[in-house]
Amino acid sequence: MTAATTGAAPADAAVADTLIVQGGRPLHGEVRVAGFKHALVTVIGAALVGRAPIAIRNCPEIEDTRVLAEVLRRAGGRVTHGTGTLDLDLGELRDLPLDPLLTARIHGTAYLLPGLLARFGRVELPPTGGCRIGDRPAGGRPVEQYLRVLTRFGAHGEISADGTLSVTADRLTGCELDLREFMADPVLLSGPLYSGATKTAILAAAAAQGTTRLHYPYPKPDVTELVRVLSRLGWTITRPGPAELVIEGRPDRGETRPVEHTLISDLIEVVTWATAAVLTGGSIRLTGLTGAALSTGLAPEIAVARDLGLYWEPDGADAVVIRPHQPSRPVDVTVASHGIYSDSQPFLMLLATAAPGVSHIRETVWQQRFAHAGELNRLGTRIEVSGAMARITGDHPPVRGADRLTATDLRGAAALLLGALRARGTTRITGTGHLVRGYRDLVGDLRRLGARIETGGPLREPNDQP
Repeated sequence: MTAATTGAAPADAAVADTLIVQGGRPLHGEVRVAGFKHALVTVIGAALVGRAPIAIRNCPEIEDTRVLAEVLRRAGGRVTHGTGTLDLDLGELRDLPLDPLLTARIHGTAYLLPGLLARFGRVELPPTGGCRIGDRPAGGRPVEQYLRVLTRFGAHGEISADGTLSVTADRLTGCELDLREFMADPVLLSGPLYSGATKTAILAAAAAQGTTRLHYPYPKPDVTELVRVLSRLGWTITRPGPAELVIEGRPDRGETRPVEHTLISDLIEVVTWATAAVLTGGSIRLTGLTGAALSTGLAPEIAVARDLGLYWEPDGADAVVIRPHQPSRPVDVTVASHGIYSDSQPFLMLLATAAPGVSHIRETVWQQRFAHAGELNRLGTRIEVSGAMARITGDHPPVRGADRLTATDLRGAAALLLGALRARGTTRITGTGHLVRGYRDLVGDLRRLGARIETGGPLREPNDQP
């Protein structure tokens, strides 16, 4: 009744928590970009709400994929996980407790809530993991937005002291919901609760009885991908206006015909590789790109890149080449839910260190996401952080190695790794285990491009035999 394979991750995907980097070498070569992490978790949430088998293609080989596949397999789902593929048939799930050891590894398990609640009338979600960039104790991410949204659909619940979320509902009923309630800054349409509240509301609306009208939903590609998948699964979803979404609920869980969905390219991975090329003075060709969706999703980041004087060149239908180009002017950046991804912020900060003049970055989504700034300064950058604002003095990129840098989140770990590759000398970075939640094999790919990175012992040339 249950079938599963767990697609082995590459050897380097289990990234050691400490890396030793020898910097000062330009990176050259080709990298294939994986599917979008943020879209993956919502598409899996849609598969749980629906009843049709769904085949996810261009699936990233990251921790989120492995954990969500295991959660669903243990609940009785038919899960087949191969290289770049995830096939789900969740028609016969059982009402079983979620393993706290699994939910603690990623934050994406939160998007299982609406589907489980609709199926079983109750769900208990143990504390979720992910990056510690929230304002709860020890940087914990908020979960109150999920409960607040579900209560608007008729659910009841509570959050325990340890962060466990318990919810019950006899049934979910469509409603009218203004997502501005979940914005910390209604003027900028931004805040840490906004994205998760929107995704939860869409999934709950799909499972609900009746019509739901959402005002000011989060607009980024991870939401548009969710809407696209639900539409293919049989839901009627319309946009009467640019800031409105109307969803006709289907408690029957939609159509039964199988659906295949190919994820768009991971937008943050593209930003990561663009930063790597520019920062090290190399040339990197990115392949497997989903053209129009990529350009639309990264439009705010591309605008900042142009302000910095950077560019990339199309090279075929699904590829671009990023060449070395010195940033030519400073930037003033506001990271907001309707604009630049918070995940992009550490990379834009890193690029700004190489630009002339003084740049500023204001963070309005995850205001605790500046832990990497002080660590970059140990490599020779000049970044001052005050509250939600960072001031970057240009012409001071990473230039020297450091004995020990500490990464506290996924994108911060990637930014420190790229900074160490720019700096001359040896740098030791701890906390690099975070990388498995966002990259298939970032360390291995960097090595293939010429980087010298080891997990311990003497550094070797990339092609040397161990």
